[in-house]
Amino acid sequence: MTHLLQEVKEELDWAARELAEVESQFIELEKDLRAKLDGDSEANIAEIARLTEEQKKSLNINELHSILSRAARRFSLLAHVFEIGAANTKIEDIVAGLMDGLVFRQSDANEGADEPILQLAEALQYYFHVCFDDKGDEKIRDAWMEVQGVLHRLGRKL
Repeated sequence: MTHLLQEVKEELDWAARELAEVESQFIELEKDLRAKLDGDSEANIAEIARLTEEQKKSLNINELHSILSRAARRFSLLAHVFEIGAANTKIEDIVAGLMDGLVFRQSDANEGADEPILQLAEALQYYFHVCFDDKGDEKIRDAWMEVQGVLHRLGRKL
């Protein structure tokens, strides 16, 4: 089984590779434009610029930046959650760590987040301090899906 943190890291790596490839294509487009402008004084500069912009838009570079940003946020948040689970042996301490403001705020418990937070804390405690196995990862995965839903309902971007 691929563990949840590994999956999120693979998503981040994929987005970074895609963005690097598109940025490389973007640089090539700019080089081509400069070559056309330097090599043909009769060229229609406005037309060349328009075509180049169309090609740039087709590369979806802004969308890739957004995907990479979301993947980085998800990886960072999940790594923080795993750090909390690994650093604390008691469920109460894990809950307190999850309520540190980076994952959840104290006021979020009033918004229906208390049960998913407790489930995630229990799953983290099991995974890191009882049995580091696929069953533990599955518990974290299920709890994390619930937590993501709560975070979305609270208006947080992941």
